[in-house]
Amino acid sequence: MPNYLHKYTPLLVTLLLGTLGGGANLLPFFFLDASEFLFGQLFVLLCLVLFGWKYACLAVALGGCFIFYRWGHSWPSVVYLLEIVWLQVFCVSRGKPFFARGLGFWLAVGLPILLLFGYYLLELPNLVIATALAKYFINAALYLAITDLLSFFFIRHLWRAHPLSSILNYTVSLLIVLVVLITSIVLTNNSYRRIEFEVQEQLHTSANNISEQLDDYLQSYRRAVVGAAKSVELGLDEDAVIKSLVDLQPDLKTAIFADQNGRVSAFYPSVFNSNAVSEVVSVIDRDYFVQAPYYPDGYISSIFKGRSFGSDLIIAISAPIFDAEQFKGIVEGSLLFGSFSRFQPNILAHKGDIVLLDNDNKVVFSSLGESFNTLDVVDSEVLASWLDNQLVSYTTSSGDVYYRHAVKVEGLNWTVVTLLEGHIIRLAAASAWLKSLLLALVIIVLSSFFVSQLSRFLVKPIKALSEDINRFEPSTMLKNSAGEEVSCLEVITLQQHFNQLAFKLTMSFSKLQLANNENEELNKKLTNFNRELEQQVNEKTEELLEAVASANNANKAKSRFLANMSHEIRTPMNGIIGLTGILIEQKKGDEETLKQLDIVHTSAKSLLLILNDILDYSKIEAGALTLDLHPTDILKMFDTLASFFKQAGLKDNVEFEYQLSAQLPPCLLVDSLRVTQIVNNLLNNAGKFTEQGKITLKVEYDNGTLMVSVQDTGIGITQKQQQQLFKEFTQLDVSTTRRYGGTGLGLTISKCLASLMDGDLVVQSQEGEGSCFTLTIPASIAELPIEIEQKGTQLNLSGVSVLLVEDNMVNQIVVSKALQSTQCNLNKAMDGVEALAFLQEHHVDIVLMDCQMPNMDGYECTEHIRKQPDVYGKPYIIAITANAYNEDRLKCLQVGMDSFVAKPIDKELLFRAMQQYKVY
Repeated sequence: MPNYLHKYTPLLVTLLLGTLGGGANLLPFFFLDASEFLFGQLFVLLCLVLFGWKYACLAVALGGCFIFYRWGHSWPSVVYLLEIVWLQVFCVSRGKPFFARGLGFWLAVGLPILLLFGYYLLELPNLVIATALAKYFINAALYLAITDLLSFFFIRHLWRAHPLSSILNYTVSLLIVLVVLITSIVLTNNSYRRIEFEVQEQLHTSANNISEQLDDYLQSYRRAVVGAAKSVELGLDEDAVIKSLVDLQPDLKTAIFADQNGRVSAFYPSVFNSNAVSEVVSVIDRDYFVQAPYYPDGYISSIFKGRSFGSDLIIAISAPIFDAEQFKGIVEGSLLFGSFSRFQPNILAHKGDIVLLDNDNKVVFSSLGESFNTLDVVDSEVLASWLDNQLVSYTTSSGDVYYRHAVKVEGLNWTVVTLLEGHIIRLAAASAWLKSLLLALVIIVLSSFFVSQLSRFLVKPIKALSEDINRFEPSTMLKNSAGEEVSCLEVITLQQHFNQLAFKLTMSFSKLQLANNENEELNKKLTNFNRELEQQVNEKTEELLEAVASANNANKAKSRFLANMSHEIRTPMNGIIGLTGILIEQKKGDEETLKQLDIVHTSAKSLLLILNDILDYSKIEAGALTLDLHPTDILKMFDTLASFFKQAGLKDNVEFEYQLSAQLPPCLLVDSLRVTQIVNNLLNNAGKFTEQGKITLKVEYDNGTLMVSVQDTGIGITQKQQQQLFKEFTQLDVSTTRRYGGTGLGLTISKCLASLMDGDLVVQSQEGEGSCFTLTIPASIAELPIEIEQKGTQLNLSGVSVLLVEDNMVNQIVVSKALQSTQCNLNKAMDGVEALAFLQEHHVDIVLMDCQMPNMDGYECTEHIRKQPDVYGKPYIIAITANAYNEDRLKCLQVGMDSFVAKPIDKELLFRAMQQYKVY
């Protein structure tokens, strides 16, 4: 996985779990009627366990968005957020399980807050609030138990080092709690649905019964009025007929006879005549008169207030009177409704309510009080919802919820609605749920006690076995203390295997004890032997220390010898090389004399090369040789090497070929002195061992590597000889040394120098056919430095004051002769003391300073000059010394000298050093 994905994994998983939790909050898991479970908090607690409280708060926020989408508010999210803080402080930070402490939060904090929200902010009914609080508590118990169980199976480090009995007891108890609670919820919801179904059935039955009773009641009066009309048609007296009608039908309060013009000609009782005769003389405008001709079987009007009945409600029942199919009038009876409260059904030991509507949807009777007043016309939408029996509940304008059932009265088009308050069903379901919850608690307590005893029973033999292992002593036979308590096959098998192992260990211990006794005897002998051996080792160590001290002294003596040899030999060599060189340049003497001088000059330089090889080898052996990498004119360096070798190193019958690659850069960063030294050694060897044929110098450059090969057609080297070729002081054989000479250090030093430059020197050769030596070293491209003066240019130091500080007269002569052509003002001093005295009195531009002198050496003299420039001036100081080591050069520069020239003095190098004075 890429690093950036690994970094954001907790955030991505939190977003996923938060979204899943929000989706779980939208699932329709109901408790009782409409209180929904919120299982999304389970995913939030998983975030808390996996990633910490910050990510859990993010998951709560995501779940709250889903709750707001569904309910229009997200007040529960506030409690869930506080729950995260509580669990972080009391559970996560202390490594405790969630269940008990989580329920403690809900009892102490969560439920009181939700009670305040429901009562004051949402203004919910008390029963709804109580149901919701129970739901939240059960909801919390479920997801807390599930979280602890999941943490046991998937985050096991939280349970590490806990007793097995407590783990068994806790996990099994949680499983029992989950099973019992889920079963209780399912049974409670099923009970609630069953109660709902029974209520609907009873409401339906009651509505049908009331419809049938109402229809029978009104139809009996309709038939009586129709019979009275038929009696009048037969010619009976109208007064007698309507009197008989009222007397025989107790709920008919009045009866009248009206002719075809609507004029009332007969009425009963007489009270009606005395109170209303002046007002009711015609009923032509009444609905029961207008509709009567069209209803020969009788017409039942809507409910209305009669003119002579005050606020009482009546229903008019009329029947037409025909004579030879001609309408002659009506007989009408006014039915005064009494209370319909006797029709209210009894459901779940509570009295239900009814609403009775006539054919104009006006309220005839309502037990709901002010919700529906008599003669109010019920809205068509409300009536339609009542008649839609797919909807089981109805909510009034005041927010009261009723379960209802509505039927139409056949033949009358009236509507009967039976209702029961919803809280009665919830109370019945809550009562059943409390009983099941009490039973569940009893089951949980008994189950927990049983599980506790079972876990102890199962763990007890394991503890006993552990105690046996703990107190097991291999020297004594084991007494089984757990055998009587073992009850399961696995523990029995484990006990048997342990007994077998204990027996084997006891036997092995006995054997070991015998062996130990034997070892003690051997140890005593070994101790004595070690004591003697230690004494011998100490003696040998002392001898080795003495040998090492002797070797170190020898190395120091060798170093001192080499240093002294370098200085003492270079001093006379300076005189020989310097004076012979001057004589050769001046060309004084005959040709034979000049040739002899040239031989002396060349021999001295050869001797100097041998000396340099010995010194280089000693520095390599001591690990003190350092490189001086600097930009080098490669073309010029190899041209000089090739030119010198062509002039001095070739024999008469040998041809020399010089090849430069076109890819060779003009300037490389190398140690030119060491590269020249290696190539010179290779060329000299080739010239020495090649009597005839060809010698080839080939220089190439590729990918930052300089490759130099020297190939000859000389005597060649056998495979056996190649194995010894690069060893110090080694040549091919004794005859080679006698014939060709040499110290045997050249190739050894060249190989070491190549390795020091991170390169290599290899050879390919066959005896009698010649050899090819190849040098490879890393070399980066550089820029050529600007030379102040080219070789061969005459140095002009006219008017420049030069002080030569040198105790050796020969060296004074050599330097004096070399500087004659520069026209400088040369003065001399024998040591540092004389030099300081001269500098106090005279201005000096350049000081040529020897380093090793009596009285005061060059180092001390230079320090005095640099410390007191006001006294001695600021001359340009050039060290001229026989100490040719690089560390000698660094020491000269550290004390304040400006340049360095080694003895024997090379005139060209001396002039270059003095030329720097002009830049200084």
